[in-house]
Amino acid sequence: MTSAIERPVRDAKATFAAAERLHGEGRFVEAERLLSEAVIEWPTDVSLRNARGVMFASMRRHLDAVWCYRDALKCDPTAGGVWSNLGNVLTQLNYLDSAIVCHQTAISLSSETDPLLFQNLGVSLAEAGRHGEAVIAFSKAIELKPDYHTARWDRALSRLVLGNYREAWPDYEARKLTGQLPTRKLPGVEWNGAPYSGRRLLLVSEQGFGDAIWIARYLPRVKALGGDLTIECRSELAPLIERMGVADRIIAPGTSVDADLHAYVCSLPSFFTQEFATIPGAPYLSAAPGRVREMSPLFAGAGRQLKVGIVWSGSVTFGKNRRRAQKLLNFFQACALPGVELYSLQKGPPIKELTSLPRGGPIKDLAPYLHDFADTAAAISHLDLVVMTDSAVAHLTGALGKPVWVLLGHSAHWLWLENRSDSPWYPSMKLYRPRAEGDWDHVFDQVSADLMKLVHHRQNS
Repeated sequence: MTSAIERPVRDAKATFAAAERLHGEGRFVEAERLLSEAVIEWPTDVSLRNARGVMFASMRRHLDAVWCYRDALKCDPTAGGVWSNLGNVLTQLNYLDSAIVCHQTAISLSSETDPLLFQNLGVSLAEAGRHGEAVIAFSKAIELKPDYHTARWDRALSRLVLGNYREAWPDYEARKLTGQLPTRKLPGVEWNGAPYSGRRLLLVSEQGFGDAIWIARYLPRVKALGGDLTIECRSELAPLIERMGVADRIIAPGTSVDADLHAYVCSLPSFFTQEFATIPGAPYLSAAPGRVREMSPLFAGAGRQLKVGIVWSGSVTFGKNRRRAQKLLNFFQACALPGVELYSLQKGPPIKELTSLPRGGPIKDLAPYLHDFADTAAAISHLDLVVMTDSAVAHLTGALGKPVWVLLGHSAHWLWLENRSDSPWYPSMKLYRPRAEGDWDHVFDQVSADLMKLVHHRQNS
């Protein structure tokens, strides 16, 4: 018996169905090969050209997908679905204005009853930083399909960027329905933020290290509402959370435990923060004195120099890290100044960049001494400043109340809001933003100038 790709198919619809089946099985290369042959046989079939573009997009070969969609539109300029697919792939290529036009064209060609078209438009608008318009598009998608949980989640993110917390948090709960959280049976019933005296509450871990550190500010408030508190926490963060003294027990994520109530940790802001004025302040974490003392010899030689920690990349497994991370050489160029001693707080594969610095440009590598975030907190306690791209250490430094300068890309995390150089979440934080997409030279130039002023102030004080 021959496979679907080997069997000759004489009908365009059957070919499309075979390719669709292969796509569902994740066999994108085979599906694309089948469609490339079919397009030769049926050159004016829009669905085949469109499907081939879908295969290329699934393989992240976005430019190839663009040509497939454009060829399909040459055959039929009124194919609204193809316009929307083209908009999606242009968004991936960061051609955001063009993507928005494609989605608007798709909607104008449809009966305006397809919620997916409005969802796709909203995504491109959000990526372009047009969050007010994105909220309108997502809201239209939800109006057409009330259980459109993905659109509700995306609307939450745009509302959060705009600082509309009261409206955003209910939508933020949609993450529980979109497949973003692992399926698991949790003990008891879902907590609604009410006092729970005499009962046991489990706070369930979710998302990344930065999110866990950001949320930790709420733990004392949760404990103050009553009963027994169990907190799920990854081992790298457990010593820091234990030091807060609010948990009756800390357990590894996924550990079986009895509880009357449960809540995902990132739901806590919805109970306590409806506006900026109700954000719990920082600092709310502290370094263990013993660990601080152990770190002291690493910083003894700096003298009166400004001790500056740097981090140039978040986790390399995070999908959007490539849009946040920068080369170490950029930090070296901006921050290796007379009167500054640089310390690397970087962990993971990007550390190898330390070996490729120019001669005369040493940076003290602290990675061998940083076994968990409590060690990192102890190191930060010795520093005057941390300069870094957006990752968990920025949250940690802000939570410790230490000065931190965070270098943001054009499309920043919602927590940093819009057009602000400060953060209501971390008073010790300063945000540096580009003038336009990819304008990192401007960001590093600003950082370098401000750092020179700081050194000058230190030397003359």
